[in-house]
Amino acid sequence: MTTIRQVLDQKGWGAIVLSANHFIPQAARFLTAKRIGAAPVVDDRGALVGMLSERDIMRFVGEFDGDIKDRTASDLMTTLVASCTPEATILDAMLLMTTHRCRHLPVFEDGVLAGVVSIGDLVKARLEEAEFEVDSLRAYIVS
Repeated sequence: MTTIRQVLDQKGWGAIVLSANHFIPQAARFLTAKRIGAAPVVDDRGALVGMLSERDIMRFVGEFDGDIKDRTASDLMTTLVASCTPEATILDAMLLMTTHRCRHLPVFEDGVLAGVVSIGDLVKARLEEAEFEVDSLRAYIVS
């Protein structure tokens, strides 16, 4: 079974983070420029305090019809963030994402933010894993 460590070995370790005091227009431009749907939000000490996603921004606009230019990442971010370790399997991580209704999962190793995986990363890894299994079975049957 593929682990999150193996996914990050292919995808790359590390995480692009936002500061809790980033204003939302700046954060939205940042997410767009990086072509990512969410980013961990860290405080002045670098500790994770939440996740800010495109969905969080749109939820605020939709629910409150508010002016976002004076809001910060800490105003709109999701604070109850599910996370995992590199030893988790992709199925464990997918279950966490399903249970917590999130599309991005911070990965912590020894208490330090080591990376972020998205549902797309996990689906890709799972498809590669399934393709390998099918190819292995075909090779076994033919031989």
